[in-house]
Amino acid sequence: MLVAMGRPRTKSFAFLISLLLVGIIFGFLFQAIDRLLGFPRVLPDPDNLTGLVIVVIGSWLRFWAGSVFYGKNRSMVSFKVPPNLVTKGPWKYSRNPLYLGLILIGLGFSFFFFSYSYLLLTLVGIGLLQLEIRNEEKVLTQSFGEEYLEYKKHVRKWI
Repeated sequence: MLVAMGRPRTKSFAFLISLLLVGIIFGFLFQAIDRLLGFPRVLPDPDNLTGLVIVVIGSWLRFWAGSVFYGKNRSMVSFKVPPNLVTKGPWKYSRNPLYLGLILIGLGFSFFFFSYSYLLLTLVGIGLLQLEIRNEEKVLTQSFGEEYLEYKKHVRKWI
């Protein structure tokens, strides 16, 4: 496993903790919304622990991908074309490991908090991510040409 040392790892961890805190706050909010709307629970007790396992897997993936990405001295949120194509670490297995981790965290929290509202938000998020990926892939194709197209042939979009 390729993991950047020092500061890149700290940035990735801080971002992940922030993301998880927001996820927990949303969980309680959407749980309340579901109760107001009369929605049943997504999973019965103790099956909600499956959601926690999914959150842990998604968090690990985001941390690993974030560490590798920051190790390339990049910002997590950037509108600039990257100087080189990242194909190591989790990018050997998925072209979008940061987004995949985010989706797993959203799905996991949906199950953990038994929330249809949270699940709906996650599904809408997946649709929006698909649109973003389409735009990013155009930019990557323009920027890296054949190198990106070859990478795209061998590595799946998700898993």
